[in-house]
Parts: sequence; C-alpha cells; structure tokens
Amino acid sequence: MSATVARYEEYTKKEIGYIEAELKDWFLQRRFGMERNLALKKTLDSANFTGLSMANSSVPDEQKALWSDLVTGKPEMEDSLSTNAKEMKAGMYLSMFRGATDLDHPCRIPGSAYLRCLQANFSDTNRDRQTKCYSSFSVFDSCRKSLLQQQTSAVESALIKQDIADRRAKALFERRSILLDTLGR
Repeated sequence: MSATVARYEEYTKKEIGYIEAELKDWFLQRRFGMERNLALKKTLDSANFTGLSMANSSVPDEQKALWSDLVTGKPEMEDSLSTNAKEMKAGMYLSMFRGATDLDHPCRIPGSAYLRCLQANFSDTNRDRQTKCYSSFSVFDSCRKSLLQQQTSAVESALIKQDIADRRAKALFERRSILLDTLGR
C-alpha cells in the first residue's frame, strides 16, 4: 500500500469519526429535546394547563370557551343571561385571566382593564357595555394579536432551525456512507 493510499485511509477514518460524533450530537440533542418537551406537556396536562392552543382534551368545554374568548375572541356576556349569570361569567373571565398571566405579562394591564370594565358593567346591555368598554378592548386585542404573532414567529423559527439541523444530519449520514464504502467496510 502506498503512502498516499495510507494517508487517504487515515484521513477518511478521522473524517468518519468526526461525522459520527456530529451525528451522535445531533441525535442526542433531538432526543433530549423530545423527552424534555414530552415531560413538560405531561406536567402541564396533569395541571390542566392548556396554553394558547387549547390542546388539552381534559379541560371542560366551558373553560375552553372562556379561554378561547380570552385568547382570540371577545369576552362578553350575552343579554340572554340573567344578571347573576352575567356577574358570574365576568368574574370567571377575570379570574381565569389573572390566573393565566403574571404581573410581568405584557397584556396583564390592558386585559385586566377590559375585564374589570366588563365586571363593573355586567348589568348593562351588551350594546351599552361595548360602548363603555370598547377602548380598553381594542388595546387588549392588539396586545393579544401581537403575542400570538410572536408565538407564531417563534414556532416558525424553531421549525426552520430544526429542519436545517435535520438536513445537515442527513447530508452527514450520506457522506459517512460514501466514506465507509470507499474504505470497503
């Protein structure tokens, strides 16, 4: 065997070792991420935490409806409800919102302002409440939309990063196969 061939084989073996280390690192990162995310989901599901997506099937339908109103809809009390039911629903909205946001949450102040307006005017008709609470709702709504856009952008960015890492791993695996074939393994 010539020195050039021996040097090529040594270089190829080192490159294969490097590629295998990279693939192992990629695999462990993906595996760790998967296990971490599943553990988080299990913990959140067991505490009935739904998140913005409402992906927890064990949450009661009435709470899903209230949460959907808080996240993407418009929290409101229908005129067909009794005065006591309107008061109770306004309190449920406010309680759920405060339980889901901490003091540092960017929508805490505008959301609380709108929901307090609903609670303070629960006995009014829907039309009167809308007139009194419209400005606070519009601020709250723009804050929610901003947060949902940030969440969407973060998910898209994470998926792009994951796709790049997966494509790189695929290319490394193919390169490893080619190098192994040249060594005759």
